[in-house]
Amino acid sequence: MNNEIFVPMEIENSDVTRIILGNAQGKGARPYQEDSFGFSALDKKSVRKCGLTAVVSDGMGGLSDGDKVSRYTVTTIIEKLSSIDVSYQTLTQFTSLYNSISQHICTSRYNGGATASTVHCCKKGVFFCSTGDSRIYLYRKNRLYQMTTDFDYLNSLLNSVLSGDEYLDDALTDPQKDSLDEYIGAKKNLSPDINVKPFTPLKNDKLLICSDGVYNALDDIEIIESLSQSAQEAANDIQLKISYKQYENQDNFTAVILEFV
Repeated sequence: MNNEIFVPMEIENSDVTRIILGNAQGKGARPYQEDSFGFSALDKKSVRKCGLTAVVSDGMGGLSDGDKVSRYTVTTIIEKLSSIDVSYQTLTQFTSLYNSISQHICTSRYNGGATASTVHCCKKGVFFCSTGDSRIYLYRKNRLYQMTTDFDYLNSLLNSVLSGDEYLDDALTDPQKDSLDEYIGAKKNLSPDINVKPFTPLKNDKLLICSDGVYNALDDIEIIESLSQSAQEAANDIQLKISYKQYENQDNFTAVILEFV
């Protein structure tokens, strides 16, 4: 999808009547694309019945099936959210969904793992769910807020620092600090980052769902500059900024933007 698309969406206690979608994706300096993204059906009837779902998933590098796992993750999340009501028992529904996908990856022929960041918009408001280190940001009144937690080992180490079980210098220099602690395909029960109560967007808010190839290449000020534009223009500008930098080790990058108007 390259052109801006308008989706009708009425949200309780909000002036929002539609959502504008934008997206951009690139391989960076990598020979292949392991990021995947997708949207649920965007026709008026489907949105009224099932809401709107947007997902970004980043296949883990170094494993042969990262691209397949990310595609499977996106497809399955969109398919399942069209048949369950996450406005009811959000924590249980999302946790069960993410764990069922993860367990399938663990017991299947796939050799890989992936992040998963999901935004689901419905009449009750906006729900999000995330595991791994793909992020969801809120852009509001020219400020940027990270809505999700990165599930990397460094965060676990920093918690140990706060409890007195680890020294800060040791945590910051740990060779495994950048590895993912939780992700789709991990051999453990997942506890994804979820907002239990729906988030009510304000008029002109934007949500950015992105893989780490975006926020590792651009700082917050650069992202804010991009998000000051309309949804597709913002996505195009993010892609342009990343491409202009020409980083030698630029990762795959994906940006999905929801603009509430």
